[in-house]
Amino acid sequence: MLAGLSAVGFTGVPRASRSIENDSTLTGEWRGETYADGTTAQFTLNLFPNGTYSRKVVTVSEFGWTLQGDMLMLAPAVANEEGQLTYGKASVVRLHFTGDSLIATAGKESLTLRRVTALVEDLPLLGRWEGQSDLNEGLTQDFTADGRLIVSVAVSREAGYYTVSDGVISFAEQIPQPGRKRTRFRLEDGKMLLFIAPELPPIELTRAPRVSPVS
Repeated sequence: MLAGLSAVGFTGVPRASRSIENDSTLTGEWRGETYADGTTAQFTLNLFPNGTYSRKVVTVSEFGWTLQGDMLMLAPAVANEEGQLTYGKASVVRLHFTGDSLIATAGKESLTLRRVTALVEDLPLLGRWEGQSDLNEGLTQDFTADGRLIVSVAVSREAGYYTVSDGVISFAEQIPQPGRKRTRFRLEDGKMLLFIAPELPPIELTRAPRVSPVS
């Protein structure tokens, strides 16, 4: 249960020998998201002019919560066919506060979180908490006053180099482990459509605004 709540820079990467036909149109940071089974997956893809890339996937899930003593009741939020938000079966998590730290325990699983927002004396659980998932990736948990819990977890992170040819981006992953994959893409109205799998619709990515250097 806690795993669901907790589900790079690099050096020495060879410079890619690649096609330059898309240098000016593809380089930059691209962002998009997809939604399935109550969870939103946020994609960030950076394509750098020197032929290197980084990619990160963050999942965002929502729960309803109530607190009774040290027992936290959590119910996953799901949308019905009409798009209305409903809640699934609740689970129980035991909480233990120690200063600005919080230990959440469910069965044999435990998760330690650190408070990063100001303490609310009457409701110490409110606000943002940060920790690490079982994959040693960062996670945040935001407990809101209206009974919602928003959990964000980095579930995938990679870096390496890439080449572009005939509507296909070829990724040569270096971190966290060597590997290769090819992804079809299409530019449409200033957006990038990534075709991750044949049976799935493309993921639509929008280029992030460029940040001007401070003079």
